[in-house]
Amino acid sequence: RNPQFVVESDGSVRNGYTIRLLNMIPERRTILLSMQGLSTAEMKIPQVSNDYSDRMFAIPVEPDKATTLKVFVTLPKHAVEDAREGFRFIAEDRSSHERDVYNATFNTPGAK
Repeated sequence: RNPQFVVESDGSVRNGYTIRLLNMIPERRTILLSMQGLSTAEMKIPQVSNDYSDRMFAIPVEPDKATTLKVFVTLPKHAVEDAREGFRFIAEDRSSHERDVYNATFNTPGAK
């Protein structure tokens, strides 16, 4: 029942995604979550403060637990046509060199 997208008052389009990070080792880790593609888009995660950029977040993940996050990606009005290319979420632990990639779509008004 959630909308596929929200058009902001300035004409930009926001999509919401649920990301689940699973830490299957018995020690705390920091997972870097970033996005690749949609170069003018910004990513926001309300539960996580950000020391990096508007396209990368460091997320602490407790031992042997899953962390579920609500992630918002906003594309400016002038770049909505770029949404057709899609984008990727990249989750990586640089200390263990583990990395996972998820290909995502960005929904816009009038998209088929």
